[in-house]
Amino acid sequence: MLSIPLERDEGEYAYMGQLMLQGVPPYQLAFNIKMPGTYAAYAVILKLFGETPTGIHLGFLFINLATLAMIYFLSRRWLDEAGTLVCCASYELLSLSSAVLGLQGHATHLVMLNALAGLLLLLRARDKKSVGIMFLSGLLFGLSFLCKQPGLFFGLFALAVLSRDSWLAGAADWRNSAVKIVIFSFGLALPLGLTCLFLWRAGTFDRFWFWTVTYAQAHTGVMTTSYMEHRLAMAGDQGIERWLFLFGLLGWFWLLCQKGRDKFLLSAFFLSSIGALLIGRYLARHYFIVMLPAVSLFTGMAVSEWTQQLGRTRRPWWRVGPMTVFILICAGLIFTNRRIWFLEPPEVASADLYFYCPFVECQKIGKFIGEHSKPDDRIAVIGSEPEIYFYAQRRSVSGYIYMYDLVEPQRYASAMQQEFMHDVEAAKPEYLVVVNTGSSWMTYTNAEPALFNWVKTYPHESYEMVGVAEMFDDHTEYRWGKENLLEKPKTYNAIFTWKRKAP
Repeated sequence: MLSIPLERDEGEYAYMGQLMLQGVPPYQLAFNIKMPGTYAAYAVILKLFGETPTGIHLGFLFINLATLAMIYFLSRRWLDEAGTLVCCASYELLSLSSAVLGLQGHATHLVMLNALAGLLLLLRARDKKSVGIMFLSGLLFGLSFLCKQPGLFFGLFALAVLSRDSWLAGAADWRNSAVKIVIFSFGLALPLGLTCLFLWRAGTFDRFWFWTVTYAQAHTGVMTTSYMEHRLAMAGDQGIERWLFLFGLLGWFWLLCQKGRDKFLLSAFFLSSIGALLIGRYLARHYFIVMLPAVSLFTGMAVSEWTQQLGRTRRPWWRVGPMTVFILICAGLIFTNRRIWFLEPPEVASADLYFYCPFVECQKIGKFIGEHSKPDDRIAVIGSEPEIYFYAQRRSVSGYIYMYDLVEPQRYASAMQQEFMHDVEAAKPEYLVVVNTGSSWMTYTNAEPALFNWVKTYPHESYEMVGVAEMFDDHTEYRWGKENLLEKPKTYNAIFTWKRKAP
């Protein structure tokens, strides 16, 4: 599955990483609300493994395994061998399942790798009373936030743990406790501080601040409470996976009834995971990845403790029950994911994972543009498919690589539309791609109409159509060349490729 086509978030990260490798700082030629840590991580992955979907997914395979290693070392602190096995198996199956779109290279994978590594060092620093390790722990939590804003919750979780330690130590040890908190906080703030300094010197700090802070608040406010409830209800219907989540919830309830065992720390970590999930309000499937470490840890705890408890009853053979139930759930999870994991080729799997999303089609269109244009040609994608820029290895004429932001009912939408249209008209891109699929727009009924009216007329003025991809329920038909484009499309879901007419 390494060669599965990029989805649009991956396309954004890959395009940004590609620009960084070309010496272009973040937020100069492409804008989005996400923090730049993921872009830098993608740049490293592209450099190490190649600028292809296979290279990207190979890099995230190692990230997944590194996260699993962190979970193994953490779980051994609180669980016996059986519980550790259950914890690690739970995480690996859940993190790769289609319920969380785990085969893709999402920012949440990077958030959790840094947060778990930071937690591991935090526990070690508390045990060894090491200021140096405390600083490194804060640095990793800071990197977690730098990959995506919800990572801040894990840094706040660590500060809560240190503050509680200080309160329990009492006034006699206040100086030492204060030093730990200050050193940790310095490490936590350092990645963001250095990033702001770099972007300020690069001249893109204002754009960075607008997109990641000012506009991010407006974007989050678009999502209503009823929408969140709908997304949570959808998540509750995610097949076998929900039973492992239930196991984890029961394990947490059991922990709350016990004494000791780092009850505050583990509960705070769990609640921080919930906060990281909910803060964005969008609740996309891959957002749930931030919940998986805590859920897996509590699942291991539940199976381990219930096994021990049943072993002390009059029927000690009942102790095999919890592990048997867990194995059956795992078998069911593997069975429900069998087509994606084992049977389908990558392109078919992509279509199954992302209904009516043109990720396979965008790969072909991007390669077509790359083969029929010069390296310094600029292009424009009118739709939310930044992966086309990455595949074509051509730069966008505008920093707006998503249309979602332009059609949301938020106060900046009209200005954004005008800026995007001006960018396209002024730069006169060599190729224009118009993505006419609902998933690439997610249009609101009260969206600003200017962009929609413009896109109906502008391509016809200076461009000629050279390709169309018609997306049907079970296949896509491609037609290239003017002689093959006389017939009108038979479906609404289509992607049109336009080339600028010769002057």
